[in-house]
Amino acid sequence: MGVMWRIFLTVSLLCWSADGQVKCRDNNNAEVDWYIIYKVPVTDKTTGLEYLYIDSAGKKKDTLTTDPTYKPINHPNGVLANTLRPIFTTSMTDNFGFITYSDQPPGCNAIDTFGHSKGLVMMDKTTTGVWLLHSTPRFPFRRDQNKFWPDSGAKNAQTFICVTFNYNTFQQIGQHLLDINAFTFDDHIPNNFHENLKNLRRTENNNRPQRVNQVKIQDLTSAGGTLFRSIAKKQYEGGEEPEDDQCGDEPPPTKKPRTEPPPTIQEPKEEYDGDLYLTIAETYTTNVKVQTWCSKKESSYCKGPQVIRIKSVKTNLGNVEVKWRPGKDHSKWCVAKNNNNHLICIADVNRALSQYERPGGGLCFIHQQASELFKGVIAETEDCR
Repeated sequence: MGVMWRIFLTVSLLCWSADGQVKCRDNNNAEVDWYIIYKVPVTDKTTGLEYLYIDSAGKKKDTLTTDPTYKPINHPNGVLANTLRPIFTTSMTDNFGFITYSDQPPGCNAIDTFGHSKGLVMMDKTTTGVWLLHSTPRFPFRRDQNKFWPDSGAKNAQTFICVTFNYNTFQQIGQHLLDINAFTFDDHIPNNFHENLKNLRRTENNNRPQRVNQVKIQDLTSAGGTLFRSIAKKQYEGGEEPEDDQCGDEPPPTKKPRTEPPPTIQEPKEEYDGDLYLTIAETYTTNVKVQTWCSKKESSYCKGPQVIRIKSVKTNLGNVEVKWRPGKDHSKWCVAKNNNNHLICIADVNRALSQYERPGGGLCFIHQQASELFKGVIAETEDCR
């Protein structure tokens, strides 16, 4: 029986790729054009496997163990596992390809000449594929339905965005990954695939030409017709010793609360050329509110357009309110400050000098419900004078 099941599973997975079913999938394995996940951290009320979710089909929910349809983010038949299922087999066809990239892959860290970027692309050459951009170290941990989620993945808040694209768009997506110098740690790209994808294979990691240090912006249309924009940022080349951007939990509150004064308008510094979120604000000519890991070390940027630091996040998981600070949040995202502007971006770099000096980027689009979901979790910000 065990042998027959393994044969059935292998054939099913091969057919999955061969039939072109490489698409973003929801908690019930239904195809969606895109989805966004905001996973919460471990707190006294959460396990770190719960999450907020929104997708192109209009589904918008928070997950609770009291919900009968609830599946934690590491579930072998949950939203991530359903999306990743095409790579949960070692047998690959000539029409199927994938690349997993991360500056923190399982077992090691990439050197800092590579982008501070994490994600996965996989595609069927005859139809569609997906781009899954995220912030979780060591993910996917294994190409295994039961071991894809790293044990370390629960601790901090993380973000994921999955978008389904037609195969031809992956020439542009491959260019974006070259522009951010993504570090590839696992791949299968046949020789008849796009040239940019072939240039991203593991064997090419240390043989790529030096990237041109400039902002690169591309418009990408999803398979369902949604307009996205990929942004690869410029690197700051100041030559200074990078600061430590590691960040622990927030210290316990002092007996006497201290109110932080709002930041004053500062003169522009060349280092801010490397701030992805300032680039996003300038690209869309709007002030933005930003959440990144260790953001408390980088004040709001107040020399318009403004980049406003988010100081804390809170959300209701059903009837349970959960609140956390940047020391528990490894996600990277921003929204427009103006409530009438529905910009939302899911990104891969932090606001820190060490990140300004490295490649990186993000994926942005205009969507009212998605932007309102993220604006709704903002608890405190460091506003400009």
